[in-house]
Amino acid sequence: MLDVAPDAIKQTLHSSTLQRLYDYWRSKWHGSLLPGRADIDPIDFSYALGDITLVDVLYEPLRFRFRLDGTRHVEHFGFDMTGRFLDTFPEPGMRQSIHDNYRSIVESREPQRYYRDLTADGRPFRYEALLLPLAGDGKKIDMIMVAIAFQDA
Repeated sequence: MLDVAPDAIKQTLHSSTLQRLYDYWRSKWHGSLLPGRADIDPIDFSYALGDITLVDVLYEPLRFRFRLDGTRHVEHFGFDMTGRFLDTFPEPGMRQSIHDNYRSIVESREPQRYYRDLTADGRPFRYEALLLPLAGDGKKIDMIMVAIAFQDA
């Protein structure tokens, strides 16, 4: 269960697309149980499909594999992580930061919002990201849905 008021994360979001996606995710809760991948229907958020990345959470050891990398993510970053582990992410600084964010979601079971304004591979990137935990059994995080609203487009 979230330790913060349900709309605390939503109130920090600047992107209306991310706000809308957060509302959708929140509507899929089962009491205190998190939604799972089976609860999420991409048709319901077609407005954000190119902005979505799905990340599998694997345990012992904790690792993250990109099940699907959104088309706009691929366009902006210049590489496709679909089917690959986070360990192979080409930017070491970003790789560690992403790993820390994902680990935090697994440990806290709470969504995260962050804003990045950085230069990677000589290119500037400005974006807001929303990371939403998914749990097939409602408790143990087995997937993270990542949505990014790019601001440098």
